Amino acid sequence: MEVYLIRHGETESNREQRYLGWSESPLSALGLRQAEAVSHFLSPRGIDELYCSDLNRALHTARVIGAGCGLKPTITPLLREIHFGQWEGLTFDEIEKEWGNAISQWLDDPFHQAAPGGESLKDVCGRMNEFLTTVSDAAPDGKRIVAVSHGGSIRALLYNILRLENAAFWDIKIGNASVTLIRRIGDTFTVDYYNRTHHLEDGGAMEEKADAL
Repeated sequence: MEVYLIRHGETESNREQRYLGWSESPLSALGLRQAEAVSHFLSPRGIDELYCSDLNRALHTARVIGAGCGLKPTITPLLREIHFGQWEGLTFDEIEKEWGNAISQWLDDPFHQAAPGGESLKDVCGRMNEFLTTVSDAAPDGKRIVAVSHGGSIRALLYNILRLENAAFWDIKIGNASVTLIRRIGDTFTVDYYNRTHHLEDGGAMEEKADAL
């Protein structure tokens, strides 16, 4: 079984570098082009199932992908971004001004710290792992699945699979509309590559090399 993890296309809040979390923000014009580019990348790959977060930026991206692959997305809150609680929609500077060094403490230990009223990364790891386990249990070998999610959530799943040290979490970069491919071999998942963005070149995004493993 192969699982293509897709981060949603760029949003207006991404442009402003805001902590969006569970809040909504529409795809930007570039984000729409990115969604179309990732759809073109996936359409010849024989995708069998399509899942997405229930947040609109992921759902919109998934619908564009589904139109190219002939699939209707199955929506699940398990694929949501981390919930930032009272920090939702704010920039780093706005959070720091109101909450002092709490944001820095969270960045230093996001697995055990959480925004006021929000989630820790330990929580996100748990639900992303639940999604992967549920899908894997129902999928035969050879099935190809797409899951449209969010940057923090995809990093959390990679953290689980790669068994990374906590300090390495922020080293994983997941760009908008990037592709991450994980593969089930027996009872074990491996990462073929992450943050592949070559397909975005024609959509106006900067080309990056995938980080191969």
